[in-house]
Amino acid sequence: MFTQNLLAGRRILVTGGGTGLGKSMASRFLELGAEVHICGRRKSVCDETATELMDAYGGRVVSHGVDIRNALAVDEMIQAIFTDGPLTDLINNAAAISSRAPRI
Repeated sequence: MFTQNLLAGRRILVTGGGTGLGKSMASRFLELGAEVHICGRRKSVCDETATELMDAYGGRVVSHGVDIRNALAVDEMIQAIFTDGPLTDLINNAAAISSRAPRI
């Protein structure tokens, strides 16, 4: 349905990209020619996903270990990503509950 390089030149960050829906979206973006960055709390899981996706589709997947509840860690990740150029797209897929959130 989509042309092979539809997303060529795009740099997409998928939070929670190591598993589940995030991994599926990252896979499709890579397949369509995007450079993909994935992040999650468990860096080893993101590393495994990055390797798996690049083996399947080629292209470039960059893995980042970050807890999105930590604003400083998110800022550091974004700075690291932007050293090679800006992101064009962001998929906020990660879900986290703040330790300060009231429990219901």
